[in-house]
Amino acid sequence: MSLSIAGLVGAAVGLYVGWLDWKILKGMLQAAEMKNRQAGGDGGPVAMYKAPLGVVIFGVPVIGFPIIGYWAASALVG
Repeated sequence: MSLSIAGLVGAAVGLYVGWLDWKILKGMLQAAEMKNRQAGGDGGPVAMYKAPLGVVIFGVPVIGFPIIGYWAASALVG
């Protein structure tokens, strides 16, 4: 399998979009945890499952989006 330039550009764009998505989702989870703690709770399910959620939130966008970007760009260019 040879690497195509279009595929690499698609993967780079996918990595950038995945990084942005990761930052947004990470901020949303931190805000939900902070809101629960300020309301007198223990952080809720976000605090309980912080490590597994962090892996999923990092892994899916940052690893999955470049793969999808490479595949899409390679398919479009041919």
